[in-house]
Amino acid sequence: MQVKIESTGGFAGDQVMVAMYDTADLSEPEAKKIRHAVESLSVAEEAARPGEIGADLPAYRITVDGPDGEHRVFDVEGEHPPALDEPLTILLRGPQEPAAPPQGGRPPKPPSPSGL
Repeated sequence: MQVKIESTGGFAGDQVMVAMYDTADLSEPEAKKIRHAVESLSVAEEAARPGEIGADLPAYRITVDGPDGEHRVFDVEGEHPPALDEPLTILLRGPQEPAAPPQGGRPPKPPSPSGL
């Protein structure tokens, strides 16, 4: 399964590729996360009602080409239902587990450009 995520719209009407995955190139656990996110996106989109749409709100186009030749396109525009949060986050961040925070809490802050 190949998945392409693009950021669309905005004031300039640009379309920028954010991420691209081919589940054949991922480990099985990572591929499973991507497949699950796509299926969750499909279910949530079918039940969703359109939210607020505006040029300044984030919008994504997710194109999925399945192994059986199936081609699906999901447009997530403006305010979206909470059910889309998790699958969209997985697709935007990637299937890898986030890195563990350093021991002792937060990482040190970078030095201030002003030197204060």
